Amino acid sequence: MDKVGRVFNGPDREVPMRVVVCGLPRTGTMSMRLALHQLGIYQCYHMLSVLGDLDNQPNMWISAFDAKYGSKGKWPWSREDWDKILGLSQACCDMPAAVFSVEIANAYPEAKVVILNRDADAWYESVQSTITNAMKPKTVWGMISTLYMAALDSRQRNWMRMGMTMGKYLITLDDPKKKGETIAWFHEQYKGFRDGILEERRIEFSVKDGWAPLCEHLGLPIPLVLDKASGEMVEAPFPHVNDRETWLKNFKEMRAKMAIVCHKTLFNILCPLAAVVLLGCLIWKVAR
Repeated sequence: MDKVGRVFNGPDREVPMRVVVCGLPRTGTMSMRLALHQLGIYQCYHMLSVLGDLDNQPNMWISAFDAKYGSKGKWPWSREDWDKILGLSQACCDMPAAVFSVEIANAYPEAKVVILNRDADAWYESVQSTITNAMKPKTVWGMISTLYMAALDSRQRNWMRMGMTMGKYLITLDDPKKKGETIAWFHEQYKGFRDGILEERRIEFSVKDGWAPLCEHLGLPIPLVLDKASGEMVEAPFPHVNDRETWLKNFKEMRAKMAIVCHKTLFNILCPLAAVVLLGCLIWKVAR
């Protein structure tokens, strides 16, 4: 396929895009991702996908944000352009893809669309107690730790740059005085989903609704599991994961792993330096 005029170069799409989930973070995106995986729609692109490839993914999304919101570069992207990010995925949900849901759905007209809903006030409180609470350093030590990791790990710098780009173009989530503005932005995003995607392509859905409406919309059977008590196949429970406590636990574990990488990098820098200093001291001592 001709790559002239593409935003990125890379392999063409390897799997079909089957589902575009229009859902902001903390609306049940992790549960939705697992549900789609259980239905055989794999993989579902999610913020976890970005975290799994911090060498490349953040920079591609920065280009998308700059193009859409900053009028920098080609826009709208073509199907082939989106394939560079989403070519290994049969579905997408969560940030950063969520705010590009209309463009992605238009790029893949054969894909089914799910609008993933949550009460706006409940969404706001969940965001404040997880994403906002964890992402912004609250102490001097927290700031030093963040700068330390950014200085020693290019992937951490990519992650921070993407976060800063999102903050530049989207709503500020960490100002309690702007709750009304934040909730208004939430409603604006969902209005954009509905206005930009034909009604016959989409379903209004909440993770509380369970399998039936989702499977009917996607044309797939409800997953079954073996009930050990009766020995019969019964409807599988719909995934409900990534509550606030789990989110914070996972975030802390991710930060700890990043810190270990930085410690190893620092060790690899200091050891040769120490060896050079020691050798210099020995030479100086012998030469005296």
